Amino acid sequence: MIRCSHCNAQQMNGAIFCSECGASLINAGPRRETTNALSRPADEIPSVVEDAPQTVVPAPVVVSGVAAVRLVVINSGRRINLESGEELLVGRKDNQRGIYPDVDLGLDGGYDAGVSRRHAIIAPKVKGYTLEDLGSANGTFINGTRLAPQSPTPIAHGDELKFGTLILRFEIV
Repeated sequence: MIRCSHCNAQQMNGAIFCSECGASLINAGPRRETTNALSRPADEIPSVVEDAPQTVVPAPVVVSGVAAVRLVVINSGRRINLESGEELLVGRKDNQRGIYPDVDLGLDGGYDAGVSRRHAIIAPKVKGYTLEDLGSANGTFINGTRLAPQSPTPIAHGDELKFGTLILRFEIV
């Protein structure tokens, strides 16, 4: 678990944004006290130079000209491997209405999290993937930004996707 530096709320490891206040959790580390340094002369304070963290993005596995992808449910760690090259419906299964989404989030607490039966579409494009909200009741978010309904938006490796309040990570594998 990590703590948000803005509101101090506990968040799941791997979260990109705070679920309480929406603040970025990237590079969220322990707070350091600097009051001792303020009482010393500047020439006695050691300077620290840190290299920027290196982000390694794995090379995508290409199947039929389209990179293979998966979704990782943050609260359970469940990995959902997705079929490459076709549009995928994200939502909750409803036997009575005959709704059978390609990505069924009902097993991950989707009902309580506000996932609609027909919530969103993940679609392959020439250079990557897009996510489109289908007018869901509780919204679809990419890295904390709510999507306008029926407006396909590009998604990239490592993006945090939120369907209602259920958080997933998009990965190109």
